[in-house]
This record gives sequence, structure tokens and C-alpha cells, in this order.
Amino acid sequence: MTEPDTSRGDRTSGADNIEYRIAHLQERLVREEVAELGMRIESRGGTVVVSGTVPTAECRDTVVRIAEEELGGTPVRTDIVVADPTAPDRPEELA
Repeated sequence: MTEPDTSRGDRTSGADNIEYRIAHLQERLVREEVAELGMRIESRGGTVVVSGTVPTAECRDTVVRIAEEELGGTPVRTDIVVADPTAPDRPEELA
């Protein structure tokens, strides 16, 4: 009697699992206190990359916290930029 080959199924279920967790993270970011629609979340190898622009540092911290909660055990890399909403203090010089 031969053992069934489960190695392919394990890889697929792992990939499906991370995609499911990413989708759940996206839902939380939209529905919870940050209501952040502009985040790009993708799986690259064994790491999840979260990138985008947010209005405040507090918002960035909240996105990072939620990502770590949802993706616990998965390496997460963030590239989140805080937009500066203040007007410049000098005129722009064009060359």
C-alpha cells in the first residue's frame, strides 16, 4: 500500500492560507478604525509586503499593528509613507 503524496497539497494549502490571511487583513483595514483603502498587500516568497501612503504616523502604527496581528508568524515588511499635509514654508523653485 502506498502513502498518498501530500507534499503538493501542503504547499498549495500554505499559499491559500497566506492569501486568505491577506484578504482578511485587507477587510480589517477597511472596516476598523483606520478605514484605510490605499494599502497594497502582497505575498513575495515567504514574506508579506504592506505598502502605501497614510495621513498620519498614528495611522501607520495602527496598520502595522493590525498586519502583525493578522499575519502573526509570517514575516511582514512594511513600506508605509506618511503624507505631509502641511503647506510648504517656501515657494517651489522651478529650473
